Amino acid sequence: MQKFVKLSLSVLSFIAASSIYPQDNILRLSDIITADESIFEPILQQEIEDLEDELIIAFNSLNEIEDFEIQCFRETQNGSYFFRACDPVFLTKERQANSLAWRKGVEPLLTKSAILLKFQDKLDQLDVAFSKMLREDNEMMEIADSLLALKKSLRR
Repeated sequence: MQKFVKLSLSVLSFIAASSIYPQDNILRLSDIITADESIFEPILQQEIEDLEDELIIAFNSLNEIEDFEIQCFRETQNGSYFFRACDPVFLTKERQANSLAWRKGVEPLLTKSAILLKFQDKLDQLDVAFSKMLREDNEMMEIADSLLALKKSLRR
């Protein structure tokens, strides 16, 4: 497999073109890491997380851009319910920098949504790199298709 070196215009064109198609048919890495959905079926939740983990591990092994490395942790919002949160390094760094600046009184504390909006271009680049991996690796594409099918079954 080829390593991710630089994003080419043709790949960027692919993402721009793919944005006109229904989102249900395209798996984006940014959708995996920004998902706020709670699934109350533990077996299905575990299946989805396992597939997502496989894709993230594959992406990280091929990715050469340090800021795009995806890290997953268990977090809690209310002190009792743990959930998996995955972020690329650049978002983790930005949240930490914003939190530090807020504590110093230099800038307002941004929500995760505000930070995501601020870095939409970088998230789009992350999706381009992920799409490239899926197009070049049939096994990863099959995993992505399985994940999409599972998520689609939840909406029914």
